[in-house]
Amino acid sequence: MRNFEQWDKFLITIAKEADLKGEDREFFLKRFDIKNENLTEEKFREQFLSNYSKDTLGYYRKAVFRQLKIICKDIDHDRKGKYKEIFNWLKREYETWYTRKENPDILTEFPQKVSTVNNFDVLPESQQQVSNPFIPLTGIIDNPKLFFNREREINRIFEVLNSGSSIAIIGNSGVGKSSLLKAIAQKATQYLRQPRRPIYIDLQHIHSDDDFYAALCDEVGIEKCSGYKLNRNIKKYRILLLLDVVENMSYDWFTNQLRSQLRALANDIVPPLRLVVAASKRLDILFPDSGDKTSPFKNICIEEYLEPWNEETIRAFIESRLQADFLEQEYQEIKFSEDEILEIIKTSGGYPIEVMRLCYEKFEKKKL
Repeated sequence: MRNFEQWDKFLITIAKEADLKGEDREFFLKRFDIKNENLTEEKFREQFLSNYSKDTLGYYRKAVFRQLKIICKDIDHDRKGKYKEIFNWLKREYETWYTRKENPDILTEFPQKVSTVNNFDVLPESQQQVSNPFIPLTGIIDNPKLFFNREREINRIFEVLNSGSSIAIIGNSGVGKSSLLKAIAQKATQYLRQPRRPIYIDLQHIHSDDDFYAALCDEVGIEKCSGYKLNRNIKKYRILLLLDVVENMSYDWFTNQLRSQLRALANDIVPPLRLVVAASKRLDILFPDSGDKTSPFKNICIEEYLEPWNEETIRAFIESRLQADFLEQEYQEIKFSEDEILEIIKTSGGYPIEVMRLCYEKFEKKKL
């Protein structure tokens, strides 16, 4: 089959499954447009991204490949030729996806999903059943049905926000900071006494002051501006600004002017911004007051430390997923032994991302 009339819709589905966002998502959709299959990287850059340097193009390529490797094992290697391999994989997946879409009655005969990794969010409402409940394996959990635990931290964070302060979530990589930020954004309407519109920005995708102002203004819905104009245009808004991977703001490509303006907007008498930031280290380590660099968060953000899950939480998580209502019926009898649970507790160190991975692998073995 070579009917690619719905290729664009299919790519959007894959981008969502691979957790591609922002400029990474746009690069993926453009690079893997079926019309561009035979373009070399240089020809592609000349036609579509001539204002991008080779280094910038390489950055997006690596970011997209890193996410696609999660759902496309064909490219989990260091050899060249990945573009062709990805196109070939996409075309195979498209045929399955298109056949299912055009012939929904065959779902009972051919229950394969587009991918076996993270299909919960891409299935239609009536088909939200999975063969392994320990998903997603990577990326941010932004589906409330899949978010687990952290009630104490959420209550504490909203206590701080309602007291008039901003807050910093501090924790090691893999402990769940990004997913917690998403949960806070989703609960803001319910928990905040004074309404604020939640806006989430991942600083991994922001590489300059200009990028940051563009992202912020775009999310707020105002023209791109900075300095006095931003201060004037944003004053009428009340925003809960959630900044992920905020340690990136310590890099030299962010200027002191940006850091100072962010601080001012969050420290006004009636601040247009209230901040929730996530970082891997304490703020006084990331942003020491030295030289001409102003710490954007000193005396503004109260720190909340996010710890790994304890044994009780891990056990509760495993039990909840094994009993999940979105698990396909034929796998609902699968259980973990006490020894297996203890191994997961010990090996994972309590990091949710590792708990998920270990549980997923054990569950897959039990399906055989």
